[in-house]
Amino acid sequence: MSLSLSPLTLQVTAQPATVSTPSQTTTPKPSTTGIKAIPRDVFGRILSFLPTKQIARIHHVCQDWSDLPLVNEGRLDLSELRNLSDSDLKTILDNVSGTRITSINLSNSKKITDAGLAHLSTLTLLNSLNLWGCDKITDASLAHLSTLTLLNSLTLCNCKKITDAGLAHLSTLTSLNSLNLWGCYEITDAGVAHLSKLTLLSSLTLDSCKITDGGLAHLSKLTFLSLLHLWQCCNIIGPGLAHLATLTSLTSLKLRGGLNITSASFAHLSKLTLLRSLNLENCSEITDADLAHLSQLTLLSLLNLNNCSRITDAGLPHLSKLTLLSSLKLGSCFKITDAGLYDLQSQLTSLLKPLDLVHW
Repeated sequence: MSLSLSPLTLQVTAQPATVSTPSQTTTPKPSTTGIKAIPRDVFGRILSFLPTKQIARIHHVCQDWSDLPLVNEGRLDLSELRNLSDSDLKTILDNVSGTRITSINLSNSKKITDAGLAHLSTLTLLNSLNLWGCDKITDASLAHLSTLTLLNSLTLCNCKKITDAGLAHLSTLTSLNSLNLWGCYEITDAGVAHLSKLTLLSSLTLDSCKITDGGLAHLSKLTFLSLLHLWQCCNIIGPGLAHLATLTSLTSLKLRGGLNITSASFAHLSKLTLLRSLNLENCSEITDADLAHLSQLTLLSLLNLNNCSRITDAGLPHLSKLTLLSSLKLGSCFKITDAGLYDLQSQLTSLLKPLDLVHW
């Protein structure tokens, strides 16, 4: 049967029926066309051009639309809606109120304020929240989040108005496994003290925070940490690294930009024997003698020593003990010669294992 439609008439034309025998019967293949064929990232971009009130209702269209990126297996991804306002967020949450939401992505929602995040306080099943670049939120927002006790991942990168007082509200989130505070420039040692209660943390990023050696003492209680990033924490001068010796589960440590970390302090790192990745770029005080301590980290596969300009050929033999290295960066280590590099590379690749060796 075929249908032809004109503005005035609807004609139905019968077509000969086709009879299939059992041997001709085949199982229909799943359709690869229609709305589900659009990649999720592309569809997210399409949604960004729609009025928010329309976006909030798309999952009511049909079953196919109910599985689209807006709410997908509990995940609510609004990261493409850069002009999302507090009232828009409320509209969307009201329209999906019957849906189980466990993850929300609001990254780069520049218009969201504390009033908007107040609407999240009732989403007690949330286990992941991304607020990257929501730079209008303040400590008041963290008070709203204190009720989300099932959260295990919280991203607050570049939320520049968050202070030490705000971190006090996070101390109730004892299920947190991952916390990212990169670019929260007002965080100091006093704020880090509140984090000491989050004993299940395995990933903590404090890049560009104003913490000192004293702040590292508060981290010594976080013995489940496997990743710790302290990039551009320029107030750390070294003695505080002794507090990291208790973090024996660490596999990734970033001290990049530690311009003021004194040479002798690197000895404390030798106890972190599970480290796989160590970034000491721009730690300009590190010397050949310090490399002897690093030689004890025999599980290292990634080591970044870019701009560690005091290292010479004399220190390189210590690195030859790191037989699992797959990436070694020695950029701008101007006292290292081609001869020193050749000897090191020949020793590290003696087992025919590739090595990404960077030097300029």
